[in-house]
Order: sequence, then C-alpha cells, then structure tokens
Amino acid sequence: MASIPRRILPALIFAGALSAQTPIGMLISEQSRSAFSTAGAGARAMGLGGAFIAVADDATAVSFNPAGLAQLLAPEVSLVGRGLQRKVGYEDFETVGRRRVLAVSDALASSTRFDPLFASATAPVRLGGRNLVLQLSIQRVYALGEHDSRVLHEDPVAPGSGVPSLLEQNISQSGQIDRYSLAAAYEVSQRLLIGLGYNRWRGRWEISSSSHRTSAARSTSVGFHQANAMEGDNFNLGLIWRWPTWSLGLVRHTGFHADYSFATEVTSDITALNLRTPWVQTGLHWPAGTGIGWAYRPKEQWLITADAVQTLWSTARYMSPSPILNGRSFFDFERGGRTPNATTAHLGVEYLWLTRNDSVIPLRAGLSREPQPLVDGLTGEQRVFYRAALGSGFKRGNTGVDIAYCYGWSRRRASQFLEVDQLLSKTPPTSVGVERIQEHRVDVSFIYKFDRQPVDRALRYLFVGD
Repeated sequence: MASIPRRILPALIFAGALSAQTPIGMLISEQSRSAFSTAGAGARAMGLGGAFIAVADDATAVSFNPAGLAQLLAPEVSLVGRGLQRKVGYEDFETVGRRRVLAVSDALASSTRFDPLFASATAPVRLGGRNLVLQLSIQRVYALGEHDSRVLHEDPVAPGSGVPSLLEQNISQSGQIDRYSLAAAYEVSQRLLIGLGYNRWRGRWEISSSSHRTSAARSTSVGFHQANAMEGDNFNLGLIWRWPTWSLGLVRHTGFHADYSFATEVTSDITALNLRTPWVQTGLHWPAGTGIGWAYRPKEQWLITADAVQTLWSTARYMSPSPILNGRSFFDFERGGRTPNATTAHLGVEYLWLTRNDSVIPLRAGLSREPQPLVDGLTGEQRVFYRAALGSGFKRGNTGVDIAYCYGWSRRRASQFLEVDQLLSKTPPTSVGVERIQEHRVDVSFIYKFDRQPVDRALRYLFVGD
C-alpha cells in the first residue's frame, strides 16, 4: 500500500479526531460529535419543536433571539437540565474489495447522560419609560461526556471470499463546550423589540479510543488520545416585530475566529503509527447563522409558531500558518466544498388548557428537520435528523416548571473503516451499510421570579444615583 509521508501524519491524526472521512476518525468520530444544530436551550422551546425565534418570551430567549428578553417584566433566575439517551446502530454492512466479500455483523453503540444545560440571572429596569432587560447566562452548547463500545464480526459470504475477523472498539469522551453570555434587550416601542448578546465560548474536552482487530492472518491494535481546548467570542443580534395576533422574529449569530489547541498521542503495534505531539496552537473559523421566525395566535388559547435557521457550515475551516491545516474543512478535512450549509426547519403549536379551578396547563407539540454538516465521503449521503416533541408545564406563585420530551431519528447509507492499518494508506473505506441513530431527550426548565421593586431600586442606585 502507498504510505502517507510521516511529516503529514500528525495532521491526518488531528483531522481524524474531527472527521468521519479518515480511518482514525471513523473509529471515534460518531462518538466525538454531538448533533450539530443551532437549537437553543429550554424545555418550553423544545416542546414547540425548537420554533421559538418569534416567541422567545422566557429567560432562555438569549439562545434563540435575545430581543425576546425585553418581554420579561420581573427579575428571575432560571435553570435547565437535559437527560439524553443516544443509540447509533450499524446494520447490513458489507465489506467488498481486494477480492473479498465479507458480511459485517450488526452493532449498536448506546450512551445515556444528564447535563446541566442553561442557567441565567435576569433583571428588567425602566429606561425612557420602556423596558430594558439585562441578563447573565451560561449555556452548555455541546455536552461531550460519554462512553461507548462495540464488537463487529466480518464473515465471508461464500467460501474463499475472505478471512473472518473480529473488531473490538472502546470510545470514551469527557468535557464540554460552554457559552457565557451577557445580553441586553430593549422595548423600543409597543411593536418593536431589539436585543444584543455578547458570547464567550470556552471548550475543554478529551477523547480516547482503543481498537483491536483480530483475524487468522494477523492482529492489529491502535490506541488514540487527544486533549482539546478552544476559546472565541461572537455576538447574537435579534429583533421582534409584534402585533396583537402575530409576531415576526429575526436573529443573527455572527461567525468568529476561535483559538484552538490540541495534543495527540497514538499507540499501536504498527510501529509507523506510534506518535505523540505536544500542544499545537491553531485557529478555527466558526460559521455565522441567520434565523427567521413567525408566530400566530388565532385565538387566545392557541399559538402556532415556525422558524428556519441557516448555518454556513461550509465556512467552518482551520486557520493556521501550517499549509497542511490552513483552509481545510472542520468536518471532512478537505479544501473543497463537500460540507454543505444547513437550513433547519421547526414547527410548533401550543394550547392553553383551562381547568375547572382556573389553572392554566400548556400543552405543546412540535416537529423539526435538522440537516447535519456531515456527508459520507463514499456514499455521498448527508446525515439529517428528524425530531418530534411534546411538552407541558405549570406555574404556582413565583415558580414555574416546564418539561418536554423529544424523539429524534436519522437514517443514511454510510461507510466504515474496519482495518486499523488503513491509516497508513489512502485506501477508501470498503465497508458500506446503514447507519441508524435514535435519540431520546427530556428537558426540564425551572424559573423563579422575584419582586421587581427592590431590584429596580438597587440597579438605579448603582448606575443612576439617588
């Protein structure tokens, strides 16, 4: 097999941690990437299928449309948590090539976790006779902690069509990417709300993978570990134009240049693969996104809302003085335009059920379609998530709780590298089958509101005077 020059091996291993198109990447990429989408945090929004840009009337508005914060009339603190179960199934794979035809056994990788997702403190004040709202918040944009393992058998479909083999993989991951935000929103008029959020992104995570392949001919193994860190800044700008029965929302998430660093270690019984790199400093351009939303209340008890968000994933590229990395795609490590931009669509409905004791119970349902910026290099199929959600909540005094359940699924034909030593060659993946992903999410939001007058007095004393 043609070998890759040793001088570019570190770059390919680095790319493997981030891409599904290199062998090491195929060993760990599915476990090292959460679903890439522009959805914000919040149980009410998730119950509406994520269609919240034109509504955005609770503290989680900063992650959807910061202009919506101007609708908050009382100081409050909020917390959001998420439970997630994710299953990735590999079905009907077949390895073909080099005079072999091997059937690959089905495998299922599953993980379950709970993460704190969002926390905020919000304070409204009066300015010029209108509502001005200030907020500090932190959002866990990508939770990256999980552990998976799988076992795959390759068996010849006919005598003489190949040698049976066994592949065992273990993947562990820990860490997160968080976004710290300072936001302000102002009620310009009865009809118009504007908002601005400054975001500081900070990520720390580690990925470890071990793979062992055994056949009658030989056995090979490889261990991989990578530590990562990133930091960057961007802004969210939002606008809501509202009328008694409908509203229109616009939001812009600016792109930004992040400082990215990593350290990698590879251990293998294949001598040419053994490698340890110190911390490498590079840059990463994170893409901009634009969203538009519409909400309509045909009757007082009904709300229908929809939105669409486009993210320019094709611009997510490395920025580095090294010609090996500079300009390459974050997702497939190519310089071309295979990584697509993505437009997510969300639709939601809410009905306010009035009980006999005059309590109000919201009933919510939503649907969404979320294309991911991951395209298989061999089949050319893009990963697309579909989601269906249900939600409800209640308020008692100053306390409010919302809960939502979301089921997500994805199916595509995808390829896999099942031979560890393919890292040393430019051989394309030879095993193709069906990738199925299922997700079960439960989000819970908690909000507690305070009396506004003491907060007004304190803020006025601090920033205005007696």
